[in-house]
Amino acid sequence: MSHLFDKKIVEAFGETLAAVAKESLPAAVEDVLATPGLTDHLARTVEREVQRFAETELGVPPILRFTDEFAFFDDYLRLAYESTGMSQKWCSRWWAHRSVRFRIRSMWLAYESLARRDPATCDEVFLRTIGDHHMPLLTGERSPMVACTSGHQPGKPLKSDPIEEGTL
Repeated sequence: MSHLFDKKIVEAFGETLAAVAKESLPAAVEDVLATPGLTDHLARTVEREVQRFAETELGVPPILRFTDEFAFFDDYLRLAYESTGMSQKWCSRWWAHRSVRFRIRSMWLAYESLARRDPATCDEVFLRTIGDHHMPLLTGERSPMVACTSGHQPGKPLKSDPIEEGTL
């Protein structure tokens, strides 16, 4: 029913709307075209849409900000979360701790996803919702690296017995 009313309203106002648009539209378009940085914004939008199309429709791998979790750690994460002293548990061989590497890889993949969706806010959203959650777990009293105070101490994975037949 709503569609019927919409159609009738457009018919009733169509001539007037066309006249107003003919008069007002050129000035409105001119104002938008005069916006500082509009060309750069449009170019970025086109680039994002082409990349999104290439990824979703053609299967082209996404362009990443960081090549892997190691580059992400070296060029982003370690700068965002500086050492705060003795109470912070960290091992310079963090990559040798499987659980730490697993979390940092997860953080990197989440960051890349955020960066593609919304480049303007990805840093703030990542730090607030992902980094600020994981980093206290990686550097706090229960850190997998807690034993590495004087040097690297390998961690041990959680124990797991084989699943007994018929359990599932």
